[in-house]
Amino acid sequence: MSLSHDLVLRASTSLLKYVEKQQEKEAPTNLLADDAQTVYLVIGVKKLSLQMKHKPYRIPLKVPIYDEASSVCLFTKNNDGAHIEKLQSLNIPQIKEIISLAQLKTEYKAYEARRLLLARHELFLADDRVLGDLPEALGVKFFKAKKLPSPVNLQAGNLKAEMEKALGCTYFRQNKGTCNAVKVGTSGMSAADLADNIAGAAELVVQRIPKGWANVQSVGIKTGTSLTLPIYNTLPTSATAIGETGALVQDMEQASDNEEDEDDGKKRKAKKQASEDAAPAKGKKSRKSPLSRSKADNLVKAFAAKRSSTKA
Repeated sequence: MSLSHDLVLRASTSLLKYVEKQQEKEAPTNLLADDAQTVYLVIGVKKLSLQMKHKPYRIPLKVPIYDEASSVCLFTKNNDGAHIEKLQSLNIPQIKEIISLAQLKTEYKAYEARRLLLARHELFLADDRVLGDLPEALGVKFFKAKKLPSPVNLQAGNLKAEMEKALGCTYFRQNKGTCNAVKVGTSGMSAADLADNIAGAAELVVQRIPKGWANVQSVGIKTGTSLTLPIYNTLPTSATAIGETGALVQDMEQASDNEEDEDDGKKRKAKKQASEDAAPAKGKKSRKSPLSRSKADNLVKAFAAKRSSTKA
C-alpha cells in the first residue's frame, strides 16, 4: 500500500498556501515571518507502542532539508587536533561547529551554555561511538526539543560521503505514544518537491512501525504552528473484522439471554420451595400462640373487674 501522489501533492499545495497567507498576515508585526517553517509528517497508529527508541532510523529524502545555509553541529569522540582538522578539510558547508565529548563536558557544563548551543543549530550529529554518553551530557532540554544527536560513522572509509548521506536524511524516533512526527521538508520548497519527500518518507517510516500499514490510523502533514492537514485515514477496525465482531457479539448476547433464562428458572424454583417450606403442612392445624387475641381480651377484662371490686 502507498499514498496517492496526487492527493499528497494537493495537500502540499494547500499547506504551502496556508503558510504563505499566515506570513503575509504576520509580516507587519513579525520580523521573522518570512523564515521558512519546518513541515512535519504526522503518523498516528492504532495500537499504543510500549517501547521508546532513542537511536533514530535514517529516512533518505529526495530533496534534502539541510542546505548550505543550515547550521549543523558535530560531536566527536577525539579532541585530537589532527582529527578535527581532517573533519574541517571535508569542506561541508552545513557543519558549522565541531565539539569533542571532553569539550562538551567542560565548556558546556553550565545550563546556559547548553541552552545557547541548542538554539544555535538545526541538527546535531555525533560519532556513533559516543552516542550513549551524550543524553546525560546534553541534559533534558535536548530531549524536550527533540534534538538528540543522530549517529554517523566517523571511521568510514569515505568520510565525506558518510557525512553527506547523513545530511540528506531525516530521522525517525519511535516514541511511546500513538503519534509520531518526522521532518520532511520546509515551507521554502516547491509543492512537488515537498510531495516527493512526504510520499517517500511515509513508505519508509511505516516499514519501521510494528505491523506496518495495518497499524496506521492516520497520516497528515503540518507545520509547527498549523493544524494537521489529513492525507490518509482509516477505520479503527476493518469492515471484515467488524462483521466478524458483530456476529460474535450476537452469539454472546444469545448466550447471555440463555443464561439469564436459566437463572430466572432457578430463582423461581427456589422461591417456590421457600414458600412451601414456610406454609403449614396440609391436614394439620397450626398451633395458636399461647397469648392469642381473645385470651388477651379476657385477661384485660378480668383484671379490670378485680380492680373495681377491690375499690368497693
